[in-house]
Amino acid sequence: MSTLQIRNLPEDLHAQLSERSAKLHMSMSEYVTKLLRDDMSRPLFNEWAATIRSEGPGRSIDVVGALDAVRDEYDAGEK
Repeated sequence: MSTLQIRNLPEDLHAQLSERSAKLHMSMSEYVTKLLRDDMSRPLFNEWAATIRSEGPGRSIDVVGALDAVRDEYDAGEK
């Protein structure tokens, strides 16, 4: 297993990490490893956007129709 050293970590961030990890009953090392794993499991925004663009147009949503339906339902409840 490798070691990571973070230099110049602001004191307030260190305190927040310490407090959060304690609330979760984890060591700070375990908590930061979890944060890094969570972040690395998600694509970068540009990668995600490129994937979405490559899939072509998604389903269209009839916003006006949906609003009309909600208004009709609301109006029916007032009577």
